[in-house]
Amino acid sequence: MSEMDYLISVIVPVYNVETYLDECIKSLVKQTYSKFELILIDDGSTDSSGQLCDAWKETDERIKVIHKENGGLSTARNAGLDVAKGDYICFIDSDDFVTDNYLLSFVDAIKESGAQMVFCDITSSKLAKAEHDIHKLSVLSAADCRKWLYNPITREYVLMVIACAKMFDKKLFEGLRFEVGRYHEDEFLINHILFAIDKAVFIPEGNYIYRNNEESITGKQNENNIYHLHVVDAYEYRINEAIKYGDIEFAKVTAKFALLKTARFYKNGTEEVQTEAKKLYNRIYDNYYYLLTQKQRIKYKLFKNMPGVFCKVFL
Repeated sequence: MSEMDYLISVIVPVYNVETYLDECIKSLVKQTYSKFELILIDDGSTDSSGQLCDAWKETDERIKVIHKENGGLSTARNAGLDVAKGDYICFIDSDDFVTDNYLLSFVDAIKESGAQMVFCDITSSKLAKAEHDIHKLSVLSAADCRKWLYNPITREYVLMVIACAKMFDKKLFEGLRFEVGRYHEDEFLINHILFAIDKAVFIPEGNYIYRNNEESITGKQNENNIYHLHVVDAYEYRINEAIKYGDIEFAKVTAKFALLKTARFYKNGTEEVQTEAKKLYNRIYDNYYYLLTQKQRIKYKLFKNMPGVFCKVFL
């Protein structure tokens, strides 16, 4: 196999996206790097998305289609992983699309660096500005990558945590799959990836174009869903992994932001969300307060006793 002969498995979960699907697939079949398989996972669509997948399959031998009962994003991505034959894996959401050189830029970066993960900037009006200068190609260690997760309200955090806009060495998924039944499944996945890689490369070009689809699981109409609290479980797992691998600074900052995130869920949530958020907050504080400074302990303990006052003062 030559350096330019990597087979890439591009996995696209599909569910009721008939309005956007053609644009997504068109952006992939015209890639300047052509050695890939495109795996379309029809996750029980009730519109014409499944038929569109089949129609596209007839036009390009690189396209494979799997039809399955609806089970959610994690099950669809996992179904793609189970049949993927590529040396590298890419995930693309079916309501997004990519530039013509999306795959080639990843392959070039892998060839130059030997990294196990490559990721790029995202073209989107929804993302926050970067906290640091990320306008140059960067080779990152695993510890460097974890620092991109120090502040969850930054562009760096989103770029690092999402499964899309990346190419992974397939070996990273040996024994690893997306957690089924979870919202924010990317948050769980990255917890494993960032303690498994040695090196990653960031490409500053916005080669992945994100579409702000308000009907998606992260759209505005779903923002108060209680299942968004799953992200706090992912934070808790991240704290434990950081402690396990000796990255105590990462554990400290994650504990702090886990408490703040949970308090924000409480502030903005329904009565049901508030009840669960308070339980989560108390558990995290009780388990990890030792990671906080004395000043932080006093501050965050206030929520346990007077959550309304805490939210009014600090959020």
